[in-house]
Amino acid sequence: MFRALFQRPEARLFFVISVLFFICIHSIDAFLAPMMIEQGIQPQVMGLIMGASGLATLLVRFPLGIISDVVKSRKIFIQISPLLPIISWPLAWLEPNALTLYLAKAADGVTAATWVLYNVLFIRYFPRDEAPAAVALLALAGPIGVFVGNCVGGILIHYFANNIAFFVSCISALLALILTTRIQDVHDAVQAPSLKACLTGARRQLADRSIWFIGLLATVVILVPFATRDTLTPIYAEHLGAKAGILTLLSNLHLIFYALAIALCSTVFYKRLGLAKTAILGILLQVISTLGMPFTHNLYLICLLQSLAGFSFGMAFAVFMSLSIVNTVPHEQSTRMGLFQTIYSCGMFIGPVIIGVMLQHINLSSGYFLIAALSLLSALATPLAIRWVGQRRAYGQTPARSAPALAPARNR
Repeated sequence: MFRALFQRPEARLFFVISVLFFICIHSIDAFLAPMMIEQGIQPQVMGLIMGASGLATLLVRFPLGIISDVVKSRKIFIQISPLLPIISWPLAWLEPNALTLYLAKAADGVTAATWVLYNVLFIRYFPRDEAPAAVALLALAGPIGVFVGNCVGGILIHYFANNIAFFVSCISALLALILTTRIQDVHDAVQAPSLKACLTGARRQLADRSIWFIGLLATVVILVPFATRDTLTPIYAEHLGAKAGILTLLSNLHLIFYALAIALCSTVFYKRLGLAKTAILGILLQVISTLGMPFTHNLYLICLLQSLAGFSFGMAFAVFMSLSIVNTVPHEQSTRMGLFQTIYSCGMFIGPVIIGVMLQHINLSSGYFLIAALSLLSALATPLAIRWVGQRRAYGQTPARSAPALAPARNR
């Protein structure tokens, strides 16, 4: 199926743009935290900078989805978003200080908020029956882009100055912008919803307590990698003598095992364990991988724990993604997913901030312990959340007639 999809020129072009998109927003993540500590930036400020992308995504993603539905054009937003990294990262290279780095990371967050528009526009190139395969195809752009970005960034940092890697984000964004001039903005055949209709649907979703409960748990789950993989673990590994190559390896191991867990969820874990047990097991493995880090000084063991961290994150986060649109009417699924993504973006911001505070005022190990404790609390709350979602309809007011996505596959 993927081969047939790739035979379409517009699909190949859009896939390349999507890979460049992920290179742009993630190529510096594995190296930036220890780089800032080396430059003398205080850990607390470092945490705020690392969380800037999450905060920007939090503020932009939900209203952007509503506006794009009303305007009925995704291409214009896809083209505008790369302009911010193109401008901000060269400024950070010219004057690498806390302000310019904060602005650059915030620019990455605004760009990242447009990813949902990439998905919506991409599936418009295919017949309705090919849409699931198209979404799966585009999902591959993320791992590929992050992997390439890590490798290119690591090579540049190894052989040149640290901040030369800032241009990886800038150049990939520029290439993506140039290529977007060749894509078509395919419109829906139906009339675009009015702003009033979109706001009415948004209010219904905002009033649904179940999406807030699921989103809160997803916030804790996604907080773990942003606090550890992107912030604390690179700093700890560098203290143990790791260079750019090892930091690249650590980031890519997390990515590879995350992708493996996602692939196994629908084929293995959901069938044998069901959603609740899959999520709980994933979160408990997150606790183990987090607690194990400060108790070892062996880089090989850290690589093993990092692999476990990626796998466990994939297990847990896939479940909450599945739960986010259960019992939702089709025409409001995009709005609900946008709200869900907005809620869990809090974890992308709060995780690095917490770590920065812990590093500055206590010590490195305390950050790992706090993250593990939060994860343990989310594991305890997960069964309650899944039962609650299974008992409520789309707007959280009446019992659902059925919730097939919540049952183990063997019982369907």
